[in-house]
Amino acid sequence: MKTLNVAETPPVGTAAIHGAVLDEVLTTFPYNSASQFHEYFGSGPAPRGYGGSCAWQSFEAGRLVAERAGAEAEYWIDGRHVAAVYRDAGGMTLLDPYLLHCPPLRLERADAVDGEVRLAVDAYPFRIREDGSVAPSRVRVCWVPEDDSVRLDHLRFSPRRGHNVISRSFTLRRERQLTEVPPPAEWVRPQLLHPEQHSVSVRVVHPATRELAEIILPLAGRPTGVVSDTESMITKNNQGAVARHGARAFHRDSEVVADAVGSPRQDVVDFLLEAAALHLAAAPAGLETAAYSLEDE
Repeated sequence: MKTLNVAETPPVGTAAIHGAVLDEVLTTFPYNSASQFHEYFGSGPAPRGYGGSCAWQSFEAGRLVAERAGAEAEYWIDGRHVAAVYRDAGGMTLLDPYLLHCPPLRLERADAVDGEVRLAVDAYPFRIREDGSVAPSRVRVCWVPEDDSVRLDHLRFSPRRGHNVISRSFTLRRERQLTEVPPPAEWVRPQLLHPEQHSVSVRVVHPATRELAEIILPLAGRPTGVVSDTESMITKNNQGAVARHGARAFHRDSEVVADAVGSPRQDVVDFLLEAAALHLAAAPAGLETAAYSLEDE
């Protein structure tokens, strides 16, 4: 895999390309934890509009940057999480669409203070506080150039709690990289059956409204041999409010997802149901997954 030599500087215009690619992936290649079940346990890859898992979102960003700028990414990993990283003499740029950051994460070596480069940027979702003011999510980054470790935190406003909460945290290290993209099937399949995989879901940033919507099918507690049921499905809207199947809000949220994906709502629902059935068929005996929280955020 070709990488940018750290002695070089990024090509002119690369920063703009990074920004355009990130926005394109966020709005046209959604996070979809069901897609790789279809690809690796089912009938094959999903249509592009259905998106892919967090790793595949980063792979898609890397593919588009390579096409448009000629720069190849390094893919740094933390467990099952993958980000596209571009190093140069002045620092590094990260594209991590799963974390929903709005601008690319540009870290300048010259900005180091006490051995650390820190950055915080806006991210989706942009929520509304009780007083009507806008509460953007944030991605915080801490890069330690000495050991090339990068800590990433995604914080979002919780309407239920009235303050920001950390929703995701990862630590990337230069020595932990994928050497083949996409990885071989024998690496991917065990990741899909990891106990952390407690749901299959499609999460979109709608290209017109820039609001988040998600359809989720929890996997925990399903009786062996029972095909997943639509009654177990929930949705979340931009505020993180949960709606159960059959509720008016569920229909509204799922239509937002379907519109962003570009497919009928029932097709998206069936896609998740089929992925859950594939998970059930492939999961090892005794696999326990954590319960999915049904509380409003």
